[in-house]
Amino acid sequence: MAILLILVLPVVAYGVFQLNSLTVDERELTTIYRRQLESVLFSVNQTAQDKSEEFFGTLQKGEWKQQPDQVLDRLGNYRFFFALYSKELAGEEEILLAPQPDWLTPEFRSRADSLVWAHRPIVDRLVRYLNEGNFQKVQSFESFLVHNKKEVDFQFFASKAGDKVFINIYFFSAVGFIEQALVPKFQEMAQGDFIITCNRISDGTQIYSTSGELVGDIESEPLDLLPRFEVGIAREGGTVEQAVNRRKNQNLIALGLLMMVMIIGVWLVFRNVQKEMELAQKKADFVSNVSHEIRTPLALINMFAETLLLDRVKEEAKKKEYYEIITKEVSRLTNMLNRILSFSKIEANKREYKKSRLDVSAVVEDVMSTYSYHLESNGFEHTMQLHPKPLEVMADREAITEVLVNLIDNGMKYSPERKQLEVRTTKTDDFACIMVKDNGLGIAKNQLDKLFEKFYRVPTGDVHDTKGAGLGLSIVKHIIDDHEGRIKIDSQPGEGSTFSILLPLAKKH
Repeated sequence: MAILLILVLPVVAYGVFQLNSLTVDERELTTIYRRQLESVLFSVNQTAQDKSEEFFGTLQKGEWKQQPDQVLDRLGNYRFFFALYSKELAGEEEILLAPQPDWLTPEFRSRADSLVWAHRPIVDRLVRYLNEGNFQKVQSFESFLVHNKKEVDFQFFASKAGDKVFINIYFFSAVGFIEQALVPKFQEMAQGDFIITCNRISDGTQIYSTSGELVGDIESEPLDLLPRFEVGIAREGGTVEQAVNRRKNQNLIALGLLMMVMIIGVWLVFRNVQKEMELAQKKADFVSNVSHEIRTPLALINMFAETLLLDRVKEEAKKKEYYEIITKEVSRLTNMLNRILSFSKIEANKREYKKSRLDVSAVVEDVMSTYSYHLESNGFEHTMQLHPKPLEVMADREAITEVLVNLIDNGMKYSPERKQLEVRTTKTDDFACIMVKDNGLGIAKNQLDKLFEKFYRVPTGDVHDTKGAGLGLSIVKHIIDDHEGRIKIDSQPGEGSTFSILLPLAKKH
């Protein structure tokens, strides 16, 4: 557990650091977006100013009092222009210039004159700017006129002609100015990244938008030269906050997945280390078990061989008994060494099988015939039931024999009291089945999954109570897997175990 904590703590610390960095990055991103929006709004106002100066520059290229027709020709490109009213402040001279005759009426002239007197303080200020600093300022208004059912915006500016000072009122369509002068700029700046709109402030009526759909809030401010209108801007697909939150969520998901992968990786490393430690322990137990298993028969062989060599046994029956014990222990050593060699070949992927068509019932019969003496000498009752028809499979006879011997030996080891063993062959669907049943100790359910692991032995108290190295069932599993077969176990603690080996039947000729 301590190892897991040592591995996980750096991952958690990294995650916290990344979350903090992400928060800082998102704040900086928000600031950058805000500055971008302010820059766009400033640029729009600057364009409006430039277009207005362009118009007044065109207007002032000639004397509109002496050459009105030439001035009107120059102003023909400005579709938003309605009329220009000029009044001498210290005299009686006044001029009304318009491309359409319906603006050149006494009624409209009177309305223009009334505007001058209604805004006298503003007029005086514009004249003072002109006289003191030769600065010609254009004054816009939030109010408007209605003439010929049209909304008419107006601007004041002062001018000089010789010693005379004039106050001028420029009447125009603000909507027309926006459409002709600002819409191209809106389109140029939007370019799929922003949505730019222009609305009338008084009622929120939209004059223009670069997109038909506006999602969420919009940053807006009035136009300097057109105070009745405001320009709004938003990011395509949502507000800055929405964009930042969306990116933040994406980064959080990516970071979460990264953290999950790292934690899973740490867990896998921990699990592998734990398995390696368990495997090392099993290997240590294996060495201990094998040493114990080898030492016992060697001690017996040495003792009885020495006794016979010194001719201390005179009775022939006793000699025969000692010879049988030596033969039995040699057989045990041989079986143990064969299993270790077989397991070594399997682990190195060097185990080769010479598969041929054979009858599993015949193999079982041969094994039981050979092994019956061993079973009986150890006090086991055994039965054999064979399927009435041949059960042919493609298999290595030696390997299948090894499987049977391991299962029978396993049943003998774990049947200390009820020494009964049953072996039979059956047919299940397209498989030949070999069943080995004992009435021994049985296996608990929580041990079944580990049963075929190398070096694993079902715990039964003292590890040396039951002889073995923990390789037999592992070898069985490898052999059956290499023959494309399956193993089934039916076991209850105290009631014995049944191992079923299923091998695919060979195809008929």
